Amino acid sequence: MSGFAEYDRYDAVGVADLVRKREVSAAELLAEARQRCDLVNPRLNAVVYRLDADAERAANAVDMDRPFAGVPFLVKDLGPPLAGAPLTCGSRLFANYVPEDDGEIIKRFKAAGLVAFGKTNVPEIGLVPVTEPELFGACRNPWNLDRTPGGSSGGAAAAVAAGIVPMAHASDGGGSIRIPASCCGLVGLKPSRGLNPRDPQIETIVSDFAVDHVVSRSVRDSAAALDAVCTCQHASFLSRLDTAPKPLKVAVVRSAMFGTSVAPEVRAALENAVRLMESLGHHLEDAEPQVDYAEFGMAFLLYWAISSKQALDSAPDLLGHPASRQDVELATWTLASIGGIVPEAEKAWANDVIDRATRAFLYFSESFDVIMSPVLGSLPLRIGKNNPTASEKIAMRVVGGLHSLWLMKALMKAIAAKSFAFAPFTAQFNMTGQPAISLPLFWSREGLPIGIQFAGKVGADGLLLRLARQLELTQAWTHRRPPVWSGDNVAEAA
Repeated sequence: MSGFAEYDRYDAVGVADLVRKREVSAAELLAEARQRCDLVNPRLNAVVYRLDADAERAANAVDMDRPFAGVPFLVKDLGPPLAGAPLTCGSRLFANYVPEDDGEIIKRFKAAGLVAFGKTNVPEIGLVPVTEPELFGACRNPWNLDRTPGGSSGGAAAAVAAGIVPMAHASDGGGSIRIPASCCGLVGLKPSRGLNPRDPQIETIVSDFAVDHVVSRSVRDSAAALDAVCTCQHASFLSRLDTAPKPLKVAVVRSAMFGTSVAPEVRAALENAVRLMESLGHHLEDAEPQVDYAEFGMAFLLYWAISSKQALDSAPDLLGHPASRQDVELATWTLASIGGIVPEAEKAWANDVIDRATRAFLYFSESFDVIMSPVLGSLPLRIGKNNPTASEKIAMRVVGGLHSLWLMKALMKAIAAKSFAFAPFTAQFNMTGQPAISLPLFWSREGLPIGIQFAGKVGADGLLLRLARQLELTQAWTHRRPPVWSGDNVAEAA
């Protein structure tokens, strides 16, 4: 390989330090990242658009004093726009939508020295926890190509896990940072709501519950990225990272929350995490917020349906024409159709349920420093496992034409049950606005990552990062490499 063969020995902070020391140039790093992308992306389908010429200009003009000077970077194809690149949201509807300006958080990523050279694969409008859009096709997990990298930041996570970039932009509206981080063996922090900037121009496409950040291989990259882009002045998440937290009071969640069960290997990983936390001096107790999860989940689904309708309704302003059934996948059209007939009383009910459950979570969190659970209810799903079945597609076509809210809600609940079974622990923290992080503490017998989630009080992002760093030092993971890795070993396996 040309460029910089030692690229994968460093995280983003480490790579930037080499640039500042003039030990490697930004152009060499970019060449390395692009060559690695060329090598493994045909097998992963993680990167769906390249901006090579723009990236070359940025690399040649990089400011050496920036915290991520010259570090190659990828932007998720959903959410904040990257100027000059399509913002497809994984949908035929937006396939030709090319914003002219960067979104606010992208401006901050670039100001931090990151060199964006491509966009990553997402499910259509980020609606499901796997990344298999009809527009681009399925993204695959570097740990096992038959498995999903999760969603909706699946392309970002697959690219980082495969060593194309050390860190990539991601966003999370119902678990979309933490789910892929768990599937791909990465660090995935969903920051507290409001900590990172949002872009008003894309609020109609993405959920109000969504926040932007990164997926990374190291904790310090996630902390440094928060310092670089967050809305608080004089952030110091990185500088405080190695200050170990005092003994914490930790609530361990053993139920399936939004799901029905937890797979044996995931339960075993949680037990191992309990022992690991106790060995570090933390105090653990079996406990969880007392809420009606069936009610809470339905309220979330109704909100998701309304958000889908708003995304499709944005087409005239953004594209100059309305959305049609042919523009989007059947499941998206069905969900948006539900969102379009939800009466005001039903919306008020959903808001009330979310408000009551949020208060219950926040009240519960006052008694604990951290809430600990798995991220997922199972190992990463096989490609296609989450897709609607033939009978479900028939039901969507039939029920969609009847415009019966009762029937459509029943269908939505049945189809969404698969997503909740896979990811039962994440969406609640989007609704409450609490920070939550997935850490790759364990691997299954067949070599698939199993993430453990730690959630804290609103604003306790620094505490979660310090705990994550303590665990990283105790249970190191950054040395692990998946079978599909963009180093020299992949050339032999390809």
